[in-house]
Amino acid sequence: MMPDNTIEAGIAFLAEAGLNLFAVLDCATLPSGIQTLLRASHVPLDAYQRLVLIGHGGQRMWAALQAWGMQTTDPVDHFSTVMARKFIADYLHHPPTLWLYPDTPYIVPLQQLGELAGWSYPSPLGSGISPIYGVWFAYRAAFLTNADIPVMRHAPAPSPCDKCAEKPCMTTCPVQAVQLNAFAVDACAHHRLRPKSPCMDRCLARMACPFFPEHRYTLPQIQYHYTHSLGTIQAWYAQ
Repeated sequence: MMPDNTIEAGIAFLAEAGLNLFAVLDCATLPSGIQTLLRASHVPLDAYQRLVLIGHGGQRMWAALQAWGMQTTDPVDHFSTVMARKFIADYLHHPPTLWLYPDTPYIVPLQQLGELAGWSYPSPLGSGISPIYGVWFAYRAAFLTNADIPVMRHAPAPSPCDKCAEKPCMTTCPVQAVQLNAFAVDACAHHRLRPKSPCMDRCLARMACPFFPEHRYTLPQIQYHYTHSLGTIQAWYAQ
């Protein structure tokens, strides 16, 4: 087993870059639904021992990225990949590794993995909500490895949604796309595509979430992510 202090140093390195969510899952004991999805995407799950999931919560990663430089056409993924691969090289010492996310053809059930890791719960927004960061977190990298590292998950904590009676995410959405049991993707997308839509470069429902406002992304980060997602929506509906 790799020394604990080596893993701790690697986790600290990632956290300094704002990649402050880290989990290690046992490939052999992944739930059958997750295994089925990965195998359907031709992921050779049986050849590896561990699945490592890396994410970020709060504002630190954006600040680190600004200091590092927005150097490519997809700087968030590029930065996350460079940092994660440096972690693999410097702290795991180049074990056999299969890169899963981002920038691969594999379909990886990130939200299900995040829930298994204890990072999040489902929310009416259609994305997860974290007991630590609320709705202000994201998945940044995932890979399989044969590094001899222990399984690591976050300790269970209640979902913030369970104690939210008013559900401002639902009442704020201008097209009622946010619902308890489903998120109306088409309604949201078509509203965002309207000229001068207030949701073009931000999600009013997400910003209305009352939990952990201290971790809310800065407006430039929010606008960056939603402007990029709008481009994806435009391309999808243009097909």
